[in-house]
This record gives sequence, structure tokens and C-alpha cells, in this order.
Amino acid sequence: MVVCAACWAFTDKSTSLLTMSQLAFSLAFAVNHPHFLSSYVLLYNDFRKNLGGRMSYIWAAVVVPVLLFGFLVYAYAAGRGDLLGHSVNLMFFLVGWHYVKQVFGCVIVTSARRKIYYAQNERRIILCNLFALWAISWLQSQTTTQAFGFYGINYSGLGLSTSFSQAAYIMLALSGVGLISMHLNKYVKTGVKPSLPGAAAVTALYVWYLPTFAHPAFAYLIPFFHSLQYLTFVWSFKKNQVHAHIQQLKVEAWRAAFVQQFIGYAAVVTVLGAMAFEFVPKALDSQQFLNNAALGTSPFLAAFLIFINVHHYFIDSVMWRSNNEEVKKYLFAPPTAVPATPVTLKRAA
Repeated sequence: MVVCAACWAFTDKSTSLLTMSQLAFSLAFAVNHPHFLSSYVLLYNDFRKNLGGRMSYIWAAVVVPVLLFGFLVYAYAAGRGDLLGHSVNLMFFLVGWHYVKQVFGCVIVTSARRKIYYAQNERRIILCNLFALWAISWLQSQTTTQAFGFYGINYSGLGLSTSFSQAAYIMLALSGVGLISMHLNKYVKTGVKPSLPGAAAVTALYVWYLPTFAHPAFAYLIPFFHSLQYLTFVWSFKKNQVHAHIQQLKVEAWRAAFVQQFIGYAAVVTVLGAMAFEFVPKALDSQQFLNNAALGTSPFLAAFLIFINVHHYFIDSVMWRSNNEEVKKYLFAPPTAVPATPVTLKRAA
């Protein structure tokens, strides 16, 4: 229903940016916001044991947020709208990069769960095609010096040469041919076909980006589709994790524990997401603590968005890796590795 509404809005050329932004805003509460806060809960709760000795986790969980917070405090205190503009550009750069890495992760995980594996050179071909598509999208706003707005914060493109866009199109075409040829060669030599979920994940990136060339309002829905894809993996991970932890319980206790741990987790990230993206920053903005035109119309909301989006990139860059034992156990494992229901349990006499 939601996807159909989004597609209808996209195909209706009279649809305004305001209408699309309102639709995206409604979807954010159920999907976008929980997806961000899921990464925080996983990092600081489920994977907290890694914070004690792994430098990559210390970097993502401690160093990055401290540096980012310090930068934003300085920019706002000094009224440096130019620095905030650069941070918005950085945010959009990392967000697109993150989309690509997530799609690539979807391909690898869904394939591994079906005993389909890619050699290093094959992975590079997949990544090359995905990054080329992202580069085309990002360069659209960077081969100009046109000014844009982000909650009142002014930022502009970098004025890069259009030759970068042309190179990205060439790379997309060449890597697309390479991607198809690689899978055909793989099938001829080994009989292995790409997994349908993996192929769907790659196709998804095209579905997200290409419509924006015809109707820019569709860009408002890209975060929704990305977040929806992200949450399917979070829910799969959490469900398998919870099942493994409670599988020895009797049936009624099992159900109660599942509701508490899995449904409770979903409720927590939804509430935290609403607090972080709506209620807290908007309450601060309503007090007009920062009354400076250079800081935008909603300075706290902009700051929260910049901080969480940038930090989210660094969190996921270390968390969803095969060397994470819990990810390997509960996500990379085949779907049948963890019991879906307590069918082996007996009721108490």
C-alpha cells in the first residue's frame, strides 16, 4: 500500500515537493527513524563487548561522535554557516556511500546464506557498478555552484567539472557489462546463479536513484526505501538472536520472552527515533536558543540530522562485518540454523 502510494505520487507530474515531503515525513516515523536508532542500540548494547578492545569500534563509538559533536558545537557557537554548509555536503556524500555499501552487504549476506560466494575480483565488479550509479547521482548537485537549502542552512555544489559525470556514466556502462559477463561466466563454469534477493538488492539501487532524474521529488523517498531494506536485516538478526537466547524456555514463557525482547526492541527504537528526530530537537528550536540567520530556521533539528546521519555511516562501517561473531552467527547463518518456533519444547505436565 505504501509503495503503491509512493509510485502513484511519483508518476503524477503535478505532485509537489511539499506533498512528497509530507509523505516521506509520515513514513519516517515508522521506518526511517527506527532504522537509525537500531544502529545505536546494536552498537552500544548488543555489541558493547567490542568497545573494550577493538580500535575500529572505539573509533566509531567514541572518537567519531566526540569529534563530530565538537565540530558542531564550534560551528554553531561561532555562527559559522559556511562550516555547516560543508557538513551538509559531507552528510549527503556519506549517505550515498552508505546506501551502496548496504546494497553490497545485502548481496553478500543473502548469497552466503544460500552457499553462493564471490571471489575478490567479482566483489570489485559489483562494487564498481554500484559506486558508479551513486557517483552519477551525487555529481548531479556537485557539477554546479547552485545554492541549496537544508533547514535554512545554505550550501552549494562544489562546481566540479562535468567530465566527472561523463566518466561516471562510462564506468556505469562498462561495469554493467562486466557484472553481467561475470555472472554468465560464473554460471557456465560452476552452474551457480546469482541469488534472487541479491539481484533484487542491486536492482533496488537503480529503482531508488533513476526515477529522481525524471521527478526530483522522488528523492524524498530514497531514505524510506533504504531504511526499509536496512530494517529487514536488523529484524532478521534480532529475531534469530532472541530465538537462540530463549529456545530452552517452555512455550508460554518463550512467547512472553519473545514479546519482551523482540517486540520490546522494536518499540524502543521507534520511540527513541521519534525523540531524536522530532520531539527533542523541535522542542529546543521552539525556545530559540540560537537566534542567528546563518544557522538556519531549525538549527537544532539540522544539527541532530547531520550528527546522526554522519555517525550512522561510521557505526555501520564497523558493525555489519563478517568478523563480528554475533553477525556471523545470527545473520550470515542459513535461515534454518536457528529454530523459528519452540517446536521441540514440551509443555509442563
